[in-house]
Amino acid sequence: MKKTYLVSAALLLAALFLSLTAVFYFQPILNASFWLIALVTLVLFALLIYIYPFARTIKAWPRPKQISLVIFLPIFSILASFSVRGEQGYLADNHLVIKLVVYFGMFLAVAILVMAIIKFFLAIKPATELQKVSPVYVLIYMLPMLAASMVMFIAFYPAAMTPDSMAQWEQAKTQEFTNWHPVMFTWTIMFLTKLWDSPGSVALFQIALLAFTMGYLGYLMKRFNLHSAIIWVVLIGAALVPMNSILSITIWKDVTYSISLLFFSLLMILLVKTNGEETKKLSFMALFLISSFVLVFFRHNGFPVFVITMIVVLIMYRHTWKRLLPAALVIIVIHQIITGPVYTKLDVVDSDPQEALSIPTQQIANIVVNNGDMDDDQQAYVNSLMALEKWPEKYNPYSVDPIKFSWGDYDRWVIYNDWPGYFKMWGGLVVQNPALAIEGFLKQSSLVWQMNLPEDGRMNRYVTNIYYGNEFGLVNRVIYPTVTQAAGKYLSVDDSAKETIWRPAVYIFLSTLLIYIAYLRNNWRVWLLLLPIALNTGAVTATIPAQDFRYLFSNTLFLYAALFISLISFVPRGGGKLEK
Repeated sequence: MKKTYLVSAALLLAALFLSLTAVFYFQPILNASFWLIALVTLVLFALLIYIYPFARTIKAWPRPKQISLVIFLPIFSILASFSVRGEQGYLADNHLVIKLVVYFGMFLAVAILVMAIIKFFLAIKPATELQKVSPVYVLIYMLPMLAASMVMFIAFYPAAMTPDSMAQWEQAKTQEFTNWHPVMFTWTIMFLTKLWDSPGSVALFQIALLAFTMGYLGYLMKRFNLHSAIIWVVLIGAALVPMNSILSITIWKDVTYSISLLFFSLLMILLVKTNGEETKKLSFMALFLISSFVLVFFRHNGFPVFVITMIVVLIMYRHTWKRLLPAALVIIVIHQIITGPVYTKLDVVDSDPQEALSIPTQQIANIVVNNGDMDDDQQAYVNSLMALEKWPEKYNPYSVDPIKFSWGDYDRWVIYNDWPGYFKMWGGLVVQNPALAIEGFLKQSSLVWQMNLPEDGRMNRYVTNIYYGNEFGLVNRVIYPTVTQAAGKYLSVDDSAKETIWRPAVYIFLSTLLIYIAYLRNNWRVWLLLLPIALNTGAVTATIPAQDFRYLFSNTLFLYAALFISLISFVPRGGGKLEK
């Protein structure tokens, strides 16, 4: 009994310490409310009590999983803490020891929360066997997402369109194609508008795709024996999250691509769960070919995501090569034929290479603007790109567009005429100014890793209208004013909680944690399921031009798959028992 009191007292003191450091991490501790500190202390104390017995469970784990926790927990906690970090100017005048204590306490607080989440999920009995389920359930489970998207369709009829949308709409009408935006999406618009010459045809197409994919997710969850309550909570929750419904009516290539990436990931779950046996079914192979086709054609980074994933799949599940290898080769060959001879025949204009240079451009700009170390030759080269005095005027730390679209000032042909010279200059500046180069990269890629919106940052979330003043005379029509007003209010981002929902980094961190939990429950093969979305995230990080939510919409969708993965057991040896 005495020992219990001593442990409780020690945990309470630890909770108080962590509470003070966690609160100080976000605001001056002298300005913090007593009740806020008390509440955080109470929460942390409860979490410590909850995870305290978990140490005995961890000791019973296989050694590789114990080692994995020692590696994963501190890395994840540090990165998550860094991700939610604000400006913290109030910490600047404190002693270094105080700063270190605050940071250390915050890392520990996050680690405790992560451990509590791990324990909670591992305590849930996983689904193991598969059962036969009627495909009709796909139609039943797609209803929540379909209903939410149709509300947005009615509210902002017939669709939402930005200048990027109008560019593809124009190509569909003129049939003068450019690969700046994937041509396959332009052809899709051409086909759909033959059926109904309105942006609404494309919006309904996207609505149907998203609803069907969420219905298929529900179908798989039922087939994998998850409780019906969990299935409906996930599907209704996905329907209520505002970005899913509003983006389903926004004519962007990113929407269809993100849906295909989720569907492709669901097929990978089925492959791993059945240890490749599902590939023997014609229905699986048909869905695999369709989702793979959309994946590789509806955004440029989809092709490498597909190829790398399939290489890993064929290595891990070598016994499926007679079925998966020919299917993968079909997709690759079709891609090469269409993007090669077909594009040439149709005089498709190549995309601007500048699209891939967002990070180098921003790093150079940050170095120039902050008077970084540059020799005379480097200054002359940068000046030939754009006059040195123009860089401070054009530089936005979170978007390369002001520089990239400065057609009269920014001379991209300096790069195109001498690629080795450009990369040599850029590499030299990065080596000479590592801190400024890292700062430039972190700010430009903040959408990927930062869970809170930077104080000096701006984010493009969604649109509800067709681009005003377009040459095609496309306009929105209000069908039911009350529905339009209610939908607009529902979408508004007017507090920090709603702001957090729109940060892709939140979903990246949560998905990673859920996949790690699935690994603890199963084995290393589970990490294959994170590979497609991880490859896509890496590609976006390397080339992201601005802070547009749509670039990482796929991460939001993948969270539902990650939650599903964390609740099932892949046995034996990477595959589950087939239905009897």
